[in-house]
Amino acid sequence: MHMHLFKEEYMKRISVVLLMLVLVTGMVFAAASAEQQQAKTITLATGDAIGSLRNLAGEYFKAEIEKRPELNLKVNHVQGAVIGTASQIMDQVVEGSVHLFGNDIAWIVPYNPDFQPISFGFMYRDVDHMNAYFKSRVFLDLADKVAQDSGMRIIAPVPMASRMFFSVKPLTTVQDFKGLKVRAPGLEMFVKSYEAYGASPTTVAWNEIFLALKTKLVEAAHGPVADVIANKWHLAAPYITRTEDMYAANAWYVNEPFWKALSDAQRKGIQEALDATNVWSFEQSKASEQSLIDQMVSEGAIYNSSFADREALRSQAIDAVKKLEASGKWSSGLVDAIQAIK
Repeated sequence: MHMHLFKEEYMKRISVVLLMLVLVTGMVFAAASAEQQQAKTITLATGDAIGSLRNLAGEYFKAEIEKRPELNLKVNHVQGAVIGTASQIMDQVVEGSVHLFGNDIAWIVPYNPDFQPISFGFMYRDVDHMNAYFKSRVFLDLADKVAQDSGMRIIAPVPMASRMFFSVKPLTTVQDFKGLKVRAPGLEMFVKSYEAYGASPTTVAWNEIFLALKTKLVEAAHGPVADVIANKWHLAAPYITRTEDMYAANAWYVNEPFWKALSDAQRKGIQEALDATNVWSFEQSKASEQSLIDQMVSEGAIYNSSFADREALRSQAIDAVKKLEASGKWSSGLVDAIQAIK
């Protein structure tokens, strides 16, 4: 009888212990699951004027993320230039106060010398060549190195439209570039490119370009029409010249610690949302280019679709970029490696 009671008591205690283990284990898994599913807010900036293609791309990305509630991600899109210039926003991505920034690929250049040739004039044969570069090990290995060194990763780059010159006077020959006061961003390779063309570059912030053209602080500015339309450059500089010297490209810059803290599913979801946004942006850029040019012409602009001295300008640029490489500006052989990508 006593033995039977002892066994019964023993089994009860075992059951209690097992029940406690099940409860504790369940709580641990529940906590882990809650942590994994914890909602994260992505602070996104695009920097350009509201209504510009980049601004609209930011809104498109936000909508793509909102279609995926299982990712548990929210997007706070800080629109316009309210938090600073593109260069200042890049610093904020490194610091982590901005998690994701969509803007020109040229802003990655200061973070590693081997990125410098990407924003030099006539570096790419066409948009397909630039896209092949973005998929190459030359680019991807460099992106990994920058993420490790700076705490900021470049993801989902995409070629966009050709940049065009908007000037206060016609640009019909290479001689017209001699001494031309061209607006440049605060990036050395743009400055060196314009100098190679014979121009005189002047640094002006993106959102101040219209006023600089209007007051003739600069005589020309360079950009894709889809980005320019919201800023109305053509009303101050009505001569539009297609030189096919540089192709605009957009990229997304993400704070590396923030990126690493996301789950695999969240990173994959963001990448897919960015890819969808890039497809939309490229199609918008391509489809809208001619209609935007037509609109600008209807408002008084004069459009030159083929710059007669393109080959002379290209020759000057290639000579200049090879001299820069020979001076040790970046890894020897890099220009040829980029040119060889098919």
